[in-house]
Amino acid sequence: MKVFQQQILMRSCANADIAFVGQRQPPPESLAARPCRVPQNSQPSMDRSIEIKTYHSWASLKPLIPAWEEILKENAELSIFSTPEWLSSWWEAFGAQGHLQALGFFDKRGKLLGLIPLYEDLLYGRLPRVKALRLVGDGSGDSDNLDLILRPGNERECCRAFVEWLTAHREWDVCCLNTMPRTSTGARALLLELAARNWPTIQTESANAAIPLPASWESYVAGLAGHFRPLVTRYPLRLAQRFESRVDRCEDSGQLREALDNLFTLHQKRWNLASEPGSFRSYERRQFYRRMAEAFLYRGWLEFWQLRLDGKVVAAQFCFRYRDTVYLLQEGFDPQFAAHKVGYALRAEMLRRFVETGADRYDFLGGFNTHKQNWGAQPGAYVNLCFAFPHSLGSFCMALEKCGTGSKEWLRRRVPSPVWQALHRVKVSLTTRTAELPAA
Repeated sequence: MKVFQQQILMRSCANADIAFVGQRQPPPESLAARPCRVPQNSQPSMDRSIEIKTYHSWASLKPLIPAWEEILKENAELSIFSTPEWLSSWWEAFGAQGHLQALGFFDKRGKLLGLIPLYEDLLYGRLPRVKALRLVGDGSGDSDNLDLILRPGNERECCRAFVEWLTAHREWDVCCLNTMPRTSTGARALLLELAARNWPTIQTESANAAIPLPASWESYVAGLAGHFRPLVTRYPLRLAQRFESRVDRCEDSGQLREALDNLFTLHQKRWNLASEPGSFRSYERRQFYRRMAEAFLYRGWLEFWQLRLDGKVVAAQFCFRYRDTVYLLQEGFDPQFAAHKVGYALRAEMLRRFVETGADRYDFLGGFNTHKQNWGAQPGAYVNLCFAFPHSLGSFCMALEKCGTGSKEWLRRRVPSPVWQALHRVKVSLTTRTAELPAA
């Protein structure tokens, strides 16, 4: 398995609140106030009412999918990133040679109460390496809103059993659960359990952004800032006057491969002009998109749109819809048509159709900036939680990373921005392993 060189401990420690053994603290505000190889397959928790089964292959998880989908229907907090379609596509692309550690939680009658799909990874920080448990989907930069897949009303019991399992199976150093919703009931229950046992934890937040969509297109446009509104209303009309303009949605698998190739090409064009490699240089990511898009298309979740001018595809947006939310995962446009604001025109038409078909939310996912704010996005945050067993190598590494992060922030505040960016580029080039890329 490709080892993702992202230094997740660094990510989890930046601007962090950290509690170590002997410093018993309540769960951090963002969740509390707002809302190793296992020797055998089945292990009872110390609370004999819950049985934990461990799954080491995706094929062994497939019999759980009907019960898994029941949990998704019952738990409105869970997003499309917790579905079997997303996680299996990710694992097949990025985790084929990895070690799966998916935990199923069952009651005495054999009913599935929860699922925590983990895998083992090696993280490289200030010590040579740390063995980490991470949520399936984390590590490639593609997944947001990952969560503990728990049946409502069973969060505390499942999290207690999870911590007991971690205590009994110590072939791990740290557990890093990233990009969880700030409102996650499961994450809050886990933090309460960790705090009760005085385990060292680090909790940080990373920004996200989403547009709350009103009931009508007219209301949405009226809510935009005056300086930005013409980009949404006038530019699409100008395109229609200058070109034969058409916006279409990918409706069947026969169109899908060509549409994905268009997206890959447009996205790479833009970033290559900026002397950046672009997301789709990665063979694994291209394969992930192909698998996931096919699965989403079959379920009716795919919102993959393209803008054509005089028959040529000049912009594409890869989105998907789950419940009443549309998620934007990736987009691209032809730089030769940048002056015509083709990306703006495509998003405006898509938003109009989403409003007309009853979507409540357009989610930009990770990051918040002026561009997203101009479209009416409001800021939010994901929670990144890292923890370790008390008095362990993992807890020592967390403390070390915390100290190192403080030194890094001190340096960042004192060197010119261009120098800092140059140092960052050197660091990325030294820590990122580039795989050989076979043709898609």
